[in-house]
Amino acid sequence: MPWKLGVKFSVFLVLIFLIGSSLKIFTLSQHFNYQAEKAVQERAEILLTTMQAVRNYTQDNIQPRLEDSPEWDSSFVLESVPNFAARTVFEDFRQYAPDYQAFSYKEATPNPTNPDDRTDEFEASIFKQLQTRSTEQPERLSGYRTLGETKLFYIARPLIMTDAKCLNCHGKPGDAPQSQIEMYGDQNGFGWQLNDVIAAQMIYVPADTILDRGYQNLWAVTTILLSLFGALFLVINLLLWRTVIRPLKILTRVSKQISSCSLQDEPRMKLNPSQGLDTLTNRRDEPGQLARAFQFMLHVLGQREQDLQLAVQERTQWLEQEMHERQTAQESLQLYSHAINHDLRNLVMGISSVVQGILFQTFGKDKEQHSTSETSDVITIEPAALTLIQTSCDRQLNLMNTLMTEESSDIWRVALQLQTIHLQNLTADLQKSYKAKLASSTIHNCIPNDLPPIKADPSQLQRVFENLIDNALKYNPNRVDITLNARVEASDSPMIRCTVQDNGVGIDSQKINSLFGVYTRGQSDTCVTGYGLGLYICRKIIEAHGGTIGVETSADGGATFWFLLELST
Repeated sequence: MPWKLGVKFSVFLVLIFLIGSSLKIFTLSQHFNYQAEKAVQERAEILLTTMQAVRNYTQDNIQPRLEDSPEWDSSFVLESVPNFAARTVFEDFRQYAPDYQAFSYKEATPNPTNPDDRTDEFEASIFKQLQTRSTEQPERLSGYRTLGETKLFYIARPLIMTDAKCLNCHGKPGDAPQSQIEMYGDQNGFGWQLNDVIAAQMIYVPADTILDRGYQNLWAVTTILLSLFGALFLVINLLLWRTVIRPLKILTRVSKQISSCSLQDEPRMKLNPSQGLDTLTNRRDEPGQLARAFQFMLHVLGQREQDLQLAVQERTQWLEQEMHERQTAQESLQLYSHAINHDLRNLVMGISSVVQGILFQTFGKDKEQHSTSETSDVITIEPAALTLIQTSCDRQLNLMNTLMTEESSDIWRVALQLQTIHLQNLTADLQKSYKAKLASSTIHNCIPNDLPPIKADPSQLQRVFENLIDNALKYNPNRVDITLNARVEASDSPMIRCTVQDNGVGIDSQKINSLFGVYTRGQSDTCVTGYGLGLYICRKIIEAHGGTIGVETSADGGATFWFLLELST
């Protein structure tokens, strides 16, 4: 079985570059950091041992000589204190040893004589750990801590009081020299016990010192590894060029030739053998398989292109047929609306003719002859009722004439026949027409007589009032009181504000913004018929007059519909 390209190159690239280099660098980094930390720790232990030697020398040689001095009992000599001697020697040592200038020394204790030696929170925890260790085999603690924004490496070991002479200055305040009390006070540095851990000897080193040494060693080794990997990378890339990149370039040229012409153009699809595709198909590896797949793909794509063109033609024909059917349906709808309008006009005109005949027979010149020839049952019709029927028929004819004007190309567009009208007269006639419709409900007309006239279409404006009144009656079937009112509202251009107010169930405040939309209905506990177009038609009529319409509601119930109209000029 021939070797595949993945076996030839993937193992080298993935294993050598990723796993090998990453693992090696990580391991070396850990090792070099450990070695650097160990070297620093050894130096720190040497310093701790040196400082302990200074303390012992001060305690064993300096203090005995000063005890024979007559000033020993009356004065406190700092140079005789082991802590002071160790710190002073350490500071002098740092000045003469540049490699140790980053080191710092501290005898941290919670009960110090010198306040500079007091432990912070971290050092206090180290001190407590050292107190629990065995005094016969004192142990050391080491690790890292963060002080401010600086990361430090520390090493600490317990400082045990083994000399009973130290109790002269650190036992009871009364036994200490007066000069010591005057210098440090009598609150700290007393109450020590023999063989107790009294402090933690600590050496601090910045962590950067350790890491820099580890990085230097790591960089040297990494440079060597990168050089080796670079040479290996060149060899692998040369192999990659011969076995992968060059065959892929051949396939790329073939792909461009395929994309530059239609699959149905067979003469142009003849490939040039000099491009190397024929030679590539003879190979048994992946590029050879891909070349053979290209040849098969040409055949399949040609068939699919034919099928796609046929499907596009069928879809185009279907869309054209669908558009033709929709156009026919639209024309039929327009013809149907005209026919309905024609039938309604004939019906209303017939009713109007009958009513006019009755009025003529009742109030005409031939009244006496009609009364003497009366042989059938007499039907009594009030003249006011007949007048109302005639008025309603005329208004319906005007509305239908408006629908058939040339502005009605938009089904919701309103064509106006403006006249100068008085709102009080219009609403008074409207109030009379509702008397027969009202059961327990009432309509109050509070529009004043002295209200200025307005320029409006009386039929359309009456339509607005009727829709608003019908809505109040529809959603309050038991009883409702409706009040019609109007007033002049002062503004830059004077307007008349008309209101239709009721004390019914009210309107949900969340529906107010959408109440005047198409097919929008209010809320009701009973079943209410209708399509939800009344308020939408009202809005269109008011907007056609150049006004605005809205509604207000309250928590106590009831609603107030209002609209603004311009005054007649």
